[in-house]
Amino acid sequence: MSARYSNSFDSDFARVISRKFEHGRFLIVGGDAGKLESQFAEAKREAEVWSYDDVASKLRRGERTRRFETALWFYSSEKNQDDIIAEALASCADAVVLLPGPGADAGRRRPQLVQCFDRFGFVPDYECGLIELDPGAVCLRGQRGEAAVEHALAIEKALARITNQLSALQRRLQIREAELKEAHRHVAGLEEKLLKLKEYRRELKLLKKERRLLRSSAERRVGQVLLAPYRVPEKLAKTVWKKVRKPKSATASEY
Repeated sequence: MSARYSNSFDSDFARVISRKFEHGRFLIVGGDAGKLESQFAEAKREAEVWSYDDVASKLRRGERTRRFETALWFYSSEKNQDDIIAEALASCADAVVLLPGPGADAGRRRPQLVQCFDRFGFVPDYECGLIELDPGAVCLRGQRGEAAVEHALAIEKALARITNQLSALQRRLQIREAELKEAHRHVAGLEEKLLKLKEYRRELKLLKKERRLLRSSAERRVGQVLLAPYRVPEKLAKTVWKKVRKPKSATASEY
């Protein structure tokens, strides 16, 4: 499922996430650092953007003690230091928002990451609506208790199935839409040919009408009268010519 903001880094991303999390500093892992920093600066919110390598190096240097109210993780399509990043974010942020990066399948990757954060006591907060950011986005918060964790994992599995089914339906819908567009193009071509045929028929009717008018016109009758003297010699010449040629052909047949 494609992300609305995470894949394109829409100019409204920082504004929308700032409205969801009104207080504190942001830590962002992944994504286009330049664009994200510019957006958060325009939104007048403090934010740091780390790459995957930054997370690993800062974790080794012990910088994970720096506190952030909200961490945003644009996760990749495949596992890429998941455990390291989960440990780092769980240790330095109060809430973690998982957002699918370009090409990431939320139905497959999100349950993996939720289970990964479960080891650090972070479970999904389903009351935090993030549909404006991405249909596959989820917010995780620190919470202890095996019952809560098991409940969250069960919900994630159910959501994963629903997400996969929705993705399959979307693919089928795209195929149907493509077929429908092709059918529309075909119908448009037929309609164009039909319009041309109707136009040809109208022109043919006009020509026939003009022909009838010409045949019944006074000019045609005058022309017939004027040409009548020339038609009699023409017929006579044709008759004589036939008689002259007939003996020759008969003589040729005798030989």
